[in-house]
Parts: sequence; C-alpha cells; structure tokens
Amino acid sequence: MKKLLTPLSAATTLAITLSMAASPALAERTLRLSSQLPENHPLGQNLNFFKDKVEEISDGEIQVQIYPSAQLYKGSEVPQAVSSGAIDMGMVLIDEYSGTLPATGLFSVAFLFPSYELLAEVAGPDSSVRQELDEAIRSTGTRVMWWQDYGPIQLLSNDQPLVNPEDMRGKKVRVLGKPSGDLIKALDGNPVKISGSEQFMAYQRGTVDVGMSGTTATESRKLHEVMDYITITNHAQVEFLTVINDTLWDELSDQEKAWMSEAALAAEIKMREESKSKNLEAQQYLADETDMQVVELSEEQIKAWQKAAEPAVQAYIDAAGETGQTLIDKVRQAQ
Repeated sequence: MKKLLTPLSAATTLAITLSMAASPALAERTLRLSSQLPENHPLGQNLNFFKDKVEEISDGEIQVQIYPSAQLYKGSEVPQAVSSGAIDMGMVLIDEYSGTLPATGLFSVAFLFPSYELLAEVAGPDSSVRQELDEAIRSTGTRVMWWQDYGPIQLLSNDQPLVNPEDMRGKKVRVLGKPSGDLIKALDGNPVKISGSEQFMAYQRGTVDVGMSGTTATESRKLHEVMDYITITNHAQVEFLTVINDTLWDELSDQEKAWMSEAALAAEIKMREESKSKNLEAQQYLADETDMQVVELSEEQIKAWQKAAEPAVQAYIDAAGETGQTLIDKVRQAQ
C-alpha cells in the first residue's frame, strides 16, 4: 500500500490547475517537471538534456516543461507534489525521503564513499543497493526515473577556515537531511536543515555559521559572494533523483515508457561521466576567479575528521535498522 503524503494547499493546487488550463497543448503528452536548481547548474543542464532527448526520440509526441530555481516547489516539497499529482515530475535530493525512509540517507553517511568509482558502482542501475532504494521510494507514490550524481559535499565558512573537527564545536551548520545532521551532532555542532535554494540568504543573514554544499552549487548559486572559505572534505556523496508520479507512469503506453526510459538512462550515464570533471572545474574556478579561499586538507587531517565522524555511521544504522546494516555491509564489501 502506498503511503499518503500531506495534501498541498488548495491555493497551490488551484494555481497549477489554472496554469495547465491556460497552456495550449504542445504534444500528445506534455509533462511538467519541477527543479530547485538553476538551469546553468550541471544538474539543471542534465534535465534539459533529458527534455531534448525524449522530445527527439518521441518525434515530439512527448514534451517536457521544466520549471527551474524552485519556481513552483522547494526541494523538500517535491516528493509530496509529485506523489499527489500536483506536478508530473520533479528533481529531488534523495535525502528528502530519509525522514520516512531512513535507508535512503545512505549516500550522506559520513566518509562512506571515498571515490567516484565506488559511488558509480553502488549507485548504478544494476546495483542491488540502488534497486532496493528505488523500490522503497516507489512506496511513497513516486517512481525513480534516473539518478543524477551531484558530486561530493564540502564545508563553507566565514572569517576562518575549517581545518580540524574541533572547529565545528558549537557551530550552527546547514545540513541536507538527517544523515548530514548526524555528522554535525557527532562533531558537537548544531544542524539546521536549509533547502538548496535558501542557502544564499541563510549565509548572508548569518542564519548558520557553517555551510554545506558542493563546488558546482557554490559556483552557480554564487555562494562565494557570502562565504569566505570552502574546505574540501568530500565527506558525503550527494545523489539527486528525477521522479515521476507512479500512477501517471502506469497510465503511459508501452511506447511512451520506452521513450522515457531511454532518455532517462542516457541522462544518467551522461551525468555520471561528467560529474567528477565538473566538480573539479568548479573548485578551480572558485580558487582562481573568486575571493573565496579553497582549503585542501592533508591525509592526516582527513583521518581525524573520519574518526570524529564515526558515530554518524552508527546513527544511520540505528535509524535504518536491518536494512541500513545490510546496505552498509554491501558498500563496505565493495570498497
């Protein structure tokens, strides 16, 4: 049985319904897709790649309308919006499901994925870890179309760089979800959940002392304008998902499903292949073209962070139970 999510406000639903009614039909089927990231971000570009691909292979019978930069929904609102059918598709951070499905927080467990190669293996379409998580997410009424590799997460700060785990003590830190919150608690900091689209204002206003984001988002969201330092910890690997309303998927013809699946797989492969280079390019841009200082840690310093973060791994297992332990074991076997 699918879990029911809290209904959207009547005003929001009405606004989208009126928008649909006002738009002329562009194809046999037009799908609306919500994204919280700007179009110039690599993940935003990946959505446009999918749009172009599915429109091309369907010969225009399927068209996609993308609403970027949280025009319709914040990232935290996407699962509910897609599940309820208020929007057809949406891009969402996998951690947004971790409140009700703790196992989905796997990729944010501190220092669990030391390399892009391990991440690609565990998050690949044929991975048993991936398939188990996809099926769990489907229980919410949203079906995963493809995974988008965002890349590793770093720490942002003002006034002074973050070099040692002790530097986090007592700090208010932006987190992405429960697993990253468990990391901050292990470091004696105070986690504050802030959506990606709200980061700039939160840092500018001093809502938190420490930021948490990837190098590509730090560049595209111009976070370097409101934060002085970025410390390259690579402490978590972030995966975004593009999901579709599960009932809508069941209504598609076999041919439509084939077109969508082909375009989705092409988009996933492209994103995975480009992620590492785009993150490193963004890191170089921050170092060379902005006032932000890039702080790279020594091997010994990284080991100190890893040791301090160990309680966060156990916190994930405690929350996700037997499933979480099984997934952790599978990842460690692959290391």
